[in-house]
Amino acid sequence: MKKSAFISDILFTFLLVGVFTLCFFRYLGLTIVGSFILASLCGALAAGGVGAILQSKRARFFLKRSDESQKQKFLLHLSLISDERITQFFQKLFSEELPKRLGKLRLATKNAFYFLSFRFAPVSADDAAAFSRLKTAGKKILLCNQIDEAALQLCQRLQIEVRTGEQVYAMVKAKDALPDTYVGEETPVDKKQRRLRLCFSKSNAKRFLVGGALVLLTSLITPFPYYYLTFGSLLLLVAALIRFLGY
Repeated sequence: MKKSAFISDILFTFLLVGVFTLCFFRYLGLTIVGSFILASLCGALAAGGVGAILQSKRARFFLKRSDESQKQKFLLHLSLISDERITQFFQKLFSEELPKRLGKLRLATKNAFYFLSFRFAPVSADDAAAFSRLKTAGKKILLCNQIDEAALQLCQRLQIEVRTGEQVYAMVKAKDALPDTYVGEETPVDKKQRRLRLCFSKSNAKRFLVGGALVLLTSLITPFPYYYLTFGSLLLLVAALIRFLGY
């Protein structure tokens, strides 16, 4: 929920309850001042209750959206890094089980055998068939980003447990093992440069020019023209600088 909508809902609740209770108290014969005070109090209480409910809803929505964003960055990170780094990451994640590396993207523990497949394309039925050919006494577990329906059905038939991206993310997060930085993530320096380019984009020169012109025109009808002349001139100067020196 946007902040503007949040504020408008609170104001609407205050006015709605306030007007209703004002009419009610006047109907009971209370004075105008007393009715207004009590109505304002009722409106404030109602607005406070609605505000608390909406704030809790906003907090849950923000956490959900933030968690979803982090999940997407994590899965993209796994899809971009090398097979060697993926294997090392999960070998460290399962360090308590003393995993052994058996080739590329394969880890074996005492009770399970892990296949690691983090690609942009979903795991196919051919991939699942290749995993099934490996002879092992341990439980076969496939960790992947996504898997198509045919491959999922084949894995269920071959008794291969499948953990998709969301389950892998939840598992890694539960062990507090998420990476500190992600491949492809915008760095603080990149963010600063992007904001500078956005602020000093040449397309903004028109806005400063129009704003400065309007402020200068306002100086003709105001009793304090010097402030408007100064501020308008500064806006025109900024417009010129952005136009010739901006991005």
